[in-house]
Amino acid sequence: MTITEIFDRAKKKLDDGDLKTGYEIEGHIFHCYYTNKDWKDFVDRMPDCIKKQFDDGKGSEMQEYYRNGIMYPPKMASYASSSRFMYSQGQKFEGFAYEKQLTTGLPGFRAHLDGYLESKNVFVEAKCHEFYNYSRPKLLTGHRMLLEGIIPKLKGMLNYERSKNILYLSWNNKDSGYFDFKQMLCHLSGIANMVLGGGEKTVNFIYLVYRPSQELLAFVNNPSDKQRIQDLFNEEREMANTIDFKSIYEAILHYFNQEKEYGYSEDEIKTLAASFSFTFCTQDNFESVVDSL
Repeated sequence: MTITEIFDRAKKKLDDGDLKTGYEIEGHIFHCYYTNKDWKDFVDRMPDCIKKQFDDGKGSEMQEYYRNGIMYPPKMASYASSSRFMYSQGQKFEGFAYEKQLTTGLPGFRAHLDGYLESKNVFVEAKCHEFYNYSRPKLLTGHRMLLEGIIPKLKGMLNYERSKNILYLSWNNKDSGYFDFKQMLCHLSGIANMVLGGGEKTVNFIYLVYRPSQELLAFVNNPSDKQRIQDLFNEEREMANTIDFKSIYEAILHYFNQEKEYGYSEDEIKTLAASFSFTFCTQDNFESVVDSL
């Protein structure tokens, strides 16, 4: 059993789910998910306008989907779903939106941020169990051009390598590990183009990560698994807080200002960058951080 599966099982137990049941589809039972009835009840309680936001996203959050010949439940039906986590936290704020789509200025899909609060121009990327799994993105042409455009402005702090077309990113000579650095670059590209195109200049970016509590870890039997879950959370937090996202954002603003010929001066780009903030949050302080902005 992978560490992600161990975490998912503990999360379901913490939320009073029964591991003997799960989401049934095409002869499979997915034990770390809602039952079909519980999922239907969850969806029925969700306001139609929010349902549409998730439906309009590209992540199959609320639809069953095929992968490698197997039909899977909606991603949001997982007890460890980041979109479910975001939904539970976002309900604390009036006007909070989900699956905010932004044009990145790069080829391919738009950026989909998990949450957005327009009244405070807060963008949120949420993670629940994703960083317990090690994966690497492919290096696409647009990403390579972006990296080669911003790296010279970051004084050797950001670097990348390619191996068999797989992208490896590092900050200050430290590999990004399980942290999805490439996704963050895409999100910042979307925000930069929104701002350069005339959007609100003050940007508050929150990286919301589910903290494995002692109550959750009590449902993990093996001490080494408990420690592994805690260590991976700590590594995610450390990497997020180590990377200088304000400087990266400024470099991205410079890149698209030149590439898209927005026409901002050097001083104006610096002013825009100075209006950017990055905050690492967990479920413990997300509400208070947003309230303070």
